Amino acid sequence: MLRSELISDIAYRIICLKRLHPIRVGVSGITSSGKTTFANELMEELRSRKMDVIRTSIDNFHNPRVIRYRQGKESAIGYYEDAHDYNSFKHKLLIPLGPGGNLQYQENSFDLTKDVYVNPELKIANIDTIFIIDGTFLFKKDLCDLFDFKIFVETDFELARKRGAKREELAFGSFEKAEEMFLKRYHVASKLYLAQHSPHLIADVVINNNELDNPFFV
Repeated sequence: MLRSELISDIAYRIICLKRLHPIRVGVSGITSSGKTTFANELMEELRSRKMDVIRTSIDNFHNPRVIRYRQGKESAIGYYEDAHDYNSFKHKLLIPLGPGGNLQYQENSFDLTKDVYVNPELKIANIDTIFIIDGTFLFKKDLCDLFDFKIFVETDFELARKRGAKREELAFGSFEKAEEMFLKRYHVASKLYLAQHSPHLIADVVINNNELDNPFFV
């Protein structure tokens, strides 16, 4: 179906949710599945409908370099286990927005460029705010119940690898080196995520994103 129609459909489903706290929408998928772009487009659609939307990511809650790379810069297990500070992610963002939460939240806890923790001033959410949060490993078993609506963006590994390598070509020095990193680190970790947590089975909607102009519900 047309991408705009699919995004409109999902926006309608989210707006119809009834909660006594902000709605926490998670957008997950393997690395370079297109989840970040999809989350941005969903944000724009909801804002066009006059909804109050906050857009953030688990990538604002990284661990410092000494933890992220303690198992090696190319380690898939290291990426899977050590990339993100899940404790801060839960207690500074997701839990305060959920049932019984005080609505006081942080959008980030770490400055990746400077490799330092940050402690920004707390913000206060409105109970009708919609938070759209993307991340590769969002629906791990100890996180999935902290989302009110879960979207899994499904893309074939080969397609995602080529898209990701093209995007990261400059960062790694060449397309070939970027693709190698996806093969060794990012997508091995993504396969562990799929095998251990089955995020596509617990999501509210699964979207096949192989054809960017014509995604469809699975």
